Amino acid sequence: MDYTSKLAIGTAQWGLDYGATNTSGRLGDSVVSTLMDSMRANTIAHLDTAASYGDAESRIGSLDTTGIHIQTKLSAKGRTCKQLRAQLRESLTRLNAESVNSLLIHDWYVLDQKEIESVSQFFELSVNEGLTHHVGVSAYDLSDLDRAKRHLAIWDTAQIPMNALDQRFLSASELFPAIAFQARSIFLQGLLLASNPDHVDVIRFHEFSQSLGVDPLTLSLQFIKEQSWLHSVIIAPTSLNEFDQILNAMDSHTPDIDFDACVSLDVKLLDPRTWN
Repeated sequence: MDYTSKLAIGTAQWGLDYGATNTSGRLGDSVVSTLMDSMRANTIAHLDTAASYGDAESRIGSLDTTGIHIQTKLSAKGRTCKQLRAQLRESLTRLNAESVNSLLIHDWYVLDQKEIESVSQFFELSVNEGLTHHVGVSAYDLSDLDRAKRHLAIWDTAQIPMNALDQRFLSASELFPAIAFQARSIFLQGLLLASNPDHVDVIRFHEFSQSLGVDPLTLSLQFIKEQSWLHSVIIAPTSLNEFDQILNAMDSHTPDIDFDACVSLDVKLLDPRTWN
């Protein structure tokens, strides 16, 4: 199977100095341009962005995105349906697009009932008006998905954290079979690949990697590749070299691995909202 077709490029680093282990900072114009060329050469056709990612939407809007599926994310806290529609229009203007392929709510986990009702109405209007084809939420735990199922009139997409240490969503596809799941944080914002890990669970992951004779990057991707139910996988390379390393590791073939030994139960490690 060609796993690169499932990849999507996350653009937080296009607009922000983002990432726990990102030492390169915001990507330069030449890197972004070359990255787009490499995307096309490797049949990667998805960009994941957000209104909160600095000027990432505007940078995307200045590029030739012919044939590229764009997903953006909006914040809904304190916003009415009317305000959400205005926010989407602003994103579309920055993206230089008439519509996006998919639209997610970034801060779903903090919304109250009134805000949830506004989101539900906003989703219906956005789809009916052809401003997006897919709608959904960015989740942090399974309760966020339960909440969406109970309160949203329509939704078909969810972005979830998923990596060898964070296996909390392994049952998601069985519990929500109609939802297309996108994996994010597959390297735990780079912590799984750090050369000098300082958390006991990450150290254990590295020791497991060494025992198998597989590097942490390849092992991280192997875990993701074994989740065949995932619709797409978001990566956010901070350099062209990093992107090439991911593509090469994605092509590596390793036997099925039992990842039970990698599971972490430390929510303070798994959930970036708890990080300082």
